[in-house]
Amino acid sequence: MYLTHIFSDLCKSFAPDAFAVNYTLAKNPEISSQEFESVKTIGATLEKHGMDVTYEFCNLPTAFKASVVKVDNPQGRLAILCEYDALPEVGHACGHCASGAMSILAALTLRKMQQDGVAFNMDIDIIGTPDEEAMGCKVDMCNAGVFKDYDFAIMVHLDGEETRPNSQFLALDCFRAKFHGKPAHAAGEPWNGVNAVNGVQLAIHAMDMMRQQVRPETRIGTWIIAGGTASNVIPPYGELEVTVRHTERDYLNGLSEQIKKIFEGAALCTGTTVDVEFYGNPYDDMNQNHRGTALIEEVLADMGLDFKSGAAALGGSSDIGNVSYQCAAFHPKLRLAGDDKVCHSKEFAAAMLEPTIEQTIIDGANIIGGALLRLVENPAILEEIVAEFNTTK
Repeated sequence: MYLTHIFSDLCKSFAPDAFAVNYTLAKNPEISSQEFESVKTIGATLEKHGMDVTYEFCNLPTAFKASVVKVDNPQGRLAILCEYDALPEVGHACGHCASGAMSILAALTLRKMQQDGVAFNMDIDIIGTPDEEAMGCKVDMCNAGVFKDYDFAIMVHLDGEETRPNSQFLALDCFRAKFHGKPAHAAGEPWNGVNAVNGVQLAIHAMDMMRQQVRPETRIGTWIIAGGTASNVIPPYGELEVTVRHTERDYLNGLSEQIKKIFEGAALCTGTTVDVEFYGNPYDDMNQNHRGTALIEEVLADMGLDFKSGAAALGGSSDIGNVSYQCAAFHPKLRLAGDDKVCHSKEFAAAMLEPTIEQTIIDGANIIGGALLRLVENPAILEEIVAEFNTTK
């Protein structure tokens, strides 16, 4: 607890740097895997305070890694995750500019604490994880085994309605089915055509029929990307994107195989052919760690924040789910100030430029710092977290 008070006081001196990062990114949003200026801004801020930044970490053009605290014979290895990608059209409507600023502020403060003589017993790194919104670059890092080297990973994400010590994410697979037919005049000689969009429609209907037999935690979404160009032309091409989610990866794998068969069956029934592509990286569900979540609840309570216990209700998906199967990983949610806001909305993006975001950034940094410093002060807690993780991974 003593160290968290030092952190809280010290982080105020680095807050202007974190605010500047947030405002710069919010005004200049870069979509997934295009965060080139964003990572330069973040890297320059870390380097300004003496950190050596490794760019293009894990062969990802907009990823980075930097050592925050380094000790001899560490009793644990801790990671601060940093996101900074934006959304098309609505910019930083998921708040990654502020979330990333929280991680930066926490890292700068922890580094200064060690420089000022605070004795650490664990290594701490900050890892820039781009492209959460589309392809999920944390999955690429997991495929390279990056997080197997850590015992604990944390980041804070914004929420428009509530504060929670952790999040619950669904495992996600995404497919694109490309149906091929044969064009013909829809009135003059339709019998000479093969309607590719019929394959798309039949696949959607089949998935709708499948919904009756799937478990209630399943979510299926469809988007017709291409569905013809004119009503008097038998469409030779149709393209469908499907996202399928579930609380458990094993069950989702079975659903995904069934959906692939639906695509094949729809093509067979309509005389079309189909190419099925896996789009993006597969996201895993969030591996819940109850000891670590309880630790973060203690932090929220000590900060005097109004929060709800436990992980948030089921919702979307995130690539931190994959991280949570390589080390104990945590994704607390922090409510924005003011009225409730809907994530991925223009109003949410506008809040990133409001003065109230500054206290939110400070609070987020204190959540990260408070959690990590409790582990430093009591390594036995980390042992308990790791022991639980080893029974669930």
